[in-house]
Amino acid sequence: MAGAVCTLASCQTGSDPAPDARRRTIQSIYPAAQFLTLPSLEGRSGGRLVAAQRAGPKSFNGLMAEDQETLSVSECLMAKLFRINRQSQEAEPELVESSIYSADRRNLRLQLRRGLKFSDGHPFTSEDVMFTFRVLYDPALRCSVTDILTPGGSPIGFEKIDEFTLGLRFVKPHPTPERLLDALFILPRHILEPLHREGSLAGAWNLSVQPNQVVGLGPFVLKEYVPGEKTVLARNPYYWKADRHGVQLPYFDEVIFLIVPDRNMQTLKFESAELDLVGPLSPEDAKRLEAEGSGRQFKVIRLGPSLISELMWFNLNSGTNPKTHRPLVDPVKRAWFEDVRFRQAISLAIDRTAIAAAAFGNSATPIAGPVTPGNKYWFSTSDGRAQYDPERARGLVSEMGLVDRNGDGKLEDAQGRSVSFVLVTNSETEARRRAGLVIQDDLGRLGIGMEMIPIESKALLGRITDSFDYEAVLFSIVLGDTDPSAQANILRSSGSMHWWNPVQSKPSTPWEARIDELMTRQEETLDRSERKRLFDEVQAIMLEQVPFTYLVARDLVVAAQSEVQNLKASVIPDFLMWNVEELCREVR
Repeated sequence: MAGAVCTLASCQTGSDPAPDARRRTIQSIYPAAQFLTLPSLEGRSGGRLVAAQRAGPKSFNGLMAEDQETLSVSECLMAKLFRINRQSQEAEPELVESSIYSADRRNLRLQLRRGLKFSDGHPFTSEDVMFTFRVLYDPALRCSVTDILTPGGSPIGFEKIDEFTLGLRFVKPHPTPERLLDALFILPRHILEPLHREGSLAGAWNLSVQPNQVVGLGPFVLKEYVPGEKTVLARNPYYWKADRHGVQLPYFDEVIFLIVPDRNMQTLKFESAELDLVGPLSPEDAKRLEAEGSGRQFKVIRLGPSLISELMWFNLNSGTNPKTHRPLVDPVKRAWFEDVRFRQAISLAIDRTAIAAAAFGNSATPIAGPVTPGNKYWFSTSDGRAQYDPERARGLVSEMGLVDRNGDGKLEDAQGRSVSFVLVTNSETEARRRAGLVIQDDLGRLGIGMEMIPIESKALLGRITDSFDYEAVLFSIVLGDTDPSAQANILRSSGSMHWWNPVQSKPSTPWEARIDELMTRQEETLDRSERKRLFDEVQAIMLEQVPFTYLVARDLVVAAQSEVQNLKASVIPDFLMWNVEELCREVR
């Protein structure tokens, strides 16, 4: 691969030659000691951390991100009011120093940390938070997290009290507002407000932006982006966290995300020490690395069932292509897809246990609903419809009038049209291709034809979120939190990730309206057991209506070079780098 690649040999870091100088630096940036000290943390500064991404970011604005690559880079460049600690799974204050609820829990007063600076040295104040909320709720921008931060369907009210104090208002009490704010990357008003006023913010910080124009409060800044090759980040000289010795974070001088589309190649680069971190690992790679690990300088970490759901779905969008003015989906096929019996039959015809074995080496758990067993509290086990029942599937399609009319084993409708569809998936994931082959074989035995077309991930996301040019998709959803509210943009009919029919102005079906109602009620309920009861009903509706055919939750396995210290791997993404500012090569 072109360009410099960090290896373990070239990135060895000795002792910090001048920790006192580094301490004096942060005290000169924050003379009133307004930086956040992490009392249990220590490490040595310097060196590079190298990770891999399959596709690279789509932009450098985390507030607009819908893909994990963009989010992972944004976590390095930007900061939030609160952040969910991926290990404890509890929300912790970041840019907020303290918070106070009103007695009715409808108002939340936030005291910001004073004296903090953006990566260009500009002061951070409550005006930046106010601007970020205005952007969040601008309907022209369609921010990816607006649904999550619209609890109960109502935007969060916000007001400036003084330069470092804000008030947030909720229409009804919310049980976990701090968790919601983990989704909100704070934007620099002094950089982006002019672009917002002129209507060009949606395209700001695209992949052709000059690196020094991307300004944030995160531990790193953008240094270089080479399309198709790498994203290079350098440490933020104004970052506002320090370790127990007063040494300014982050420890690493650089973070490099190499763009390596093939997962097998990622693992090979990890084995040759060109990568420091890798994951999620395929079952085959995980077993091979575990076998090699005893004699090698890396560690394999098994985290159990993940929050990653493998799933397929049909396009239920009734819209038309703006260029051709033709329906997005063939009306005949859309009529099949809209019939709940068809979706139920597809689900019943798929052998999820076979997918777990063939695609994931049995390192996956069959699922049929929106919550995986990795989410121990919210997972519902009360419904038994996650099953393999080809005979019941045949009965359902027969009820629809889809039958084998000439004895060739292929279903036809009443007009003699063959029942078939095209399924698209991403070409970079071999396990997903193998899962698609199992589905193809299972549906073939039912008499339904399925053509699978693998395409590149960015092109696939474009079809899912922009052009809606597809019949069916095989893909995955990676949840960023265990709380039900993390799925608001998926389960609400207005959600941008309500992929079977996204961004509805009003629910298209009674069952979608019921889910909207239940999601609102669980967001307004302070009693956790009652929230559980409400969300269990959401899961039951998803099982009954099957807008997503959930397949398996893969086990999460990651790996790291043994030299990487302060690692806190988690089932919540980013699995290995959520605390990137703390990672280092050596502990003091």
